[in-house]
Amino acid sequence: MEQALFLKKEQHQLKNGLQFNFCGFSKSLPFHSFGPAIRQQYILHIVMEGKGTYQVKNQQFHLKKGDLFLIRPGDSTFYLADGEDPWMYCWLSFSGADAAELVSHSLFKEDQYTMVSSDIQKYIEVILACFPYAAETIENEVHLSELAYRFLGVLLADGGKIQVGEQKNYSPLAVEAVEYIDAHYGEALTVEGIAQHLAINRSHLSRVFRNHMAISLKEYILGVRINRGAFLLSQTDRSVEQIAEEVGFNSLVVFSRMFKKMTGETATAYRKRMENDEFTNVSLNEIKKRLKQQAFVNRAT
Repeated sequence: MEQALFLKKEQHQLKNGLQFNFCGFSKSLPFHSFGPAIRQQYILHIVMEGKGTYQVKNQQFHLKKGDLFLIRPGDSTFYLADGEDPWMYCWLSFSGADAAELVSHSLFKEDQYTMVSSDIQKYIEVILACFPYAAETIENEVHLSELAYRFLGVLLADGGKIQVGEQKNYSPLAVEAVEYIDAHYGEALTVEGIAQHLAINRSHLSRVFRNHMAISLKEYILGVRINRGAFLLSQTDRSVEQIAEEVGFNSLVVFSRMFKKMTGETATAYRKRMENDEFTNVSLNEIKKRLKQQAFVNRAT
């Protein structure tokens, strides 16, 4: 679980080479995790305090203050806060025709996912500068696009160094199950159905998955659905009922009950908390103050 302040761009009116999607700050509880999940945009995280672990493909990285970790579109990723010194991080998500090219000119070459920054304060300052442009206007979209370019400029000028990850052996069966769930979570998934698709015994699949992921298949499916639901609540104006159906619940009542059970708040309250108006013109000290005052919740960052 974590505390978070979040700013998002609801809709893009301009077709820019680089687009701002969302940004924010989070303070995690010990062992708070997110994923495994696949995102459709680039997201660059900056570790501001504490420690955590980032897993992507067959690599695992132990990160601390001053480190950056990149989520690329289409990659399945998982990250976990340290049990004794959980991290606080900020992030900015971007996309667009120029995104991949710009990233390729940074230290994040192909298959590079983390680095040690020479100065994380510059990234933090750009993210803070985004918050006054929360209102949905074309003028603010221009400002946010400019800040996205500035953010990538900071990355390109960063004289840090690449961090090498540990090799982690993944069970091919568990990976196949994760990929299938991530592609079909909106359907009527069952453990038996997944086992049949993978042509494997249900009990064997369940045992291998739990040993590998430290979570049951049913818990993982629910987590993917709730995380995706949280993302859609914060990123779209679709009704809660539409979102519930899209992420695989055939009942709004069940979705609402499970969402509150896992996040500690209703879907409506979560969406309202993610609105931007109250987060304009804030300083880093104010961000930290609000995070300390805020209740801890699970969320999709």
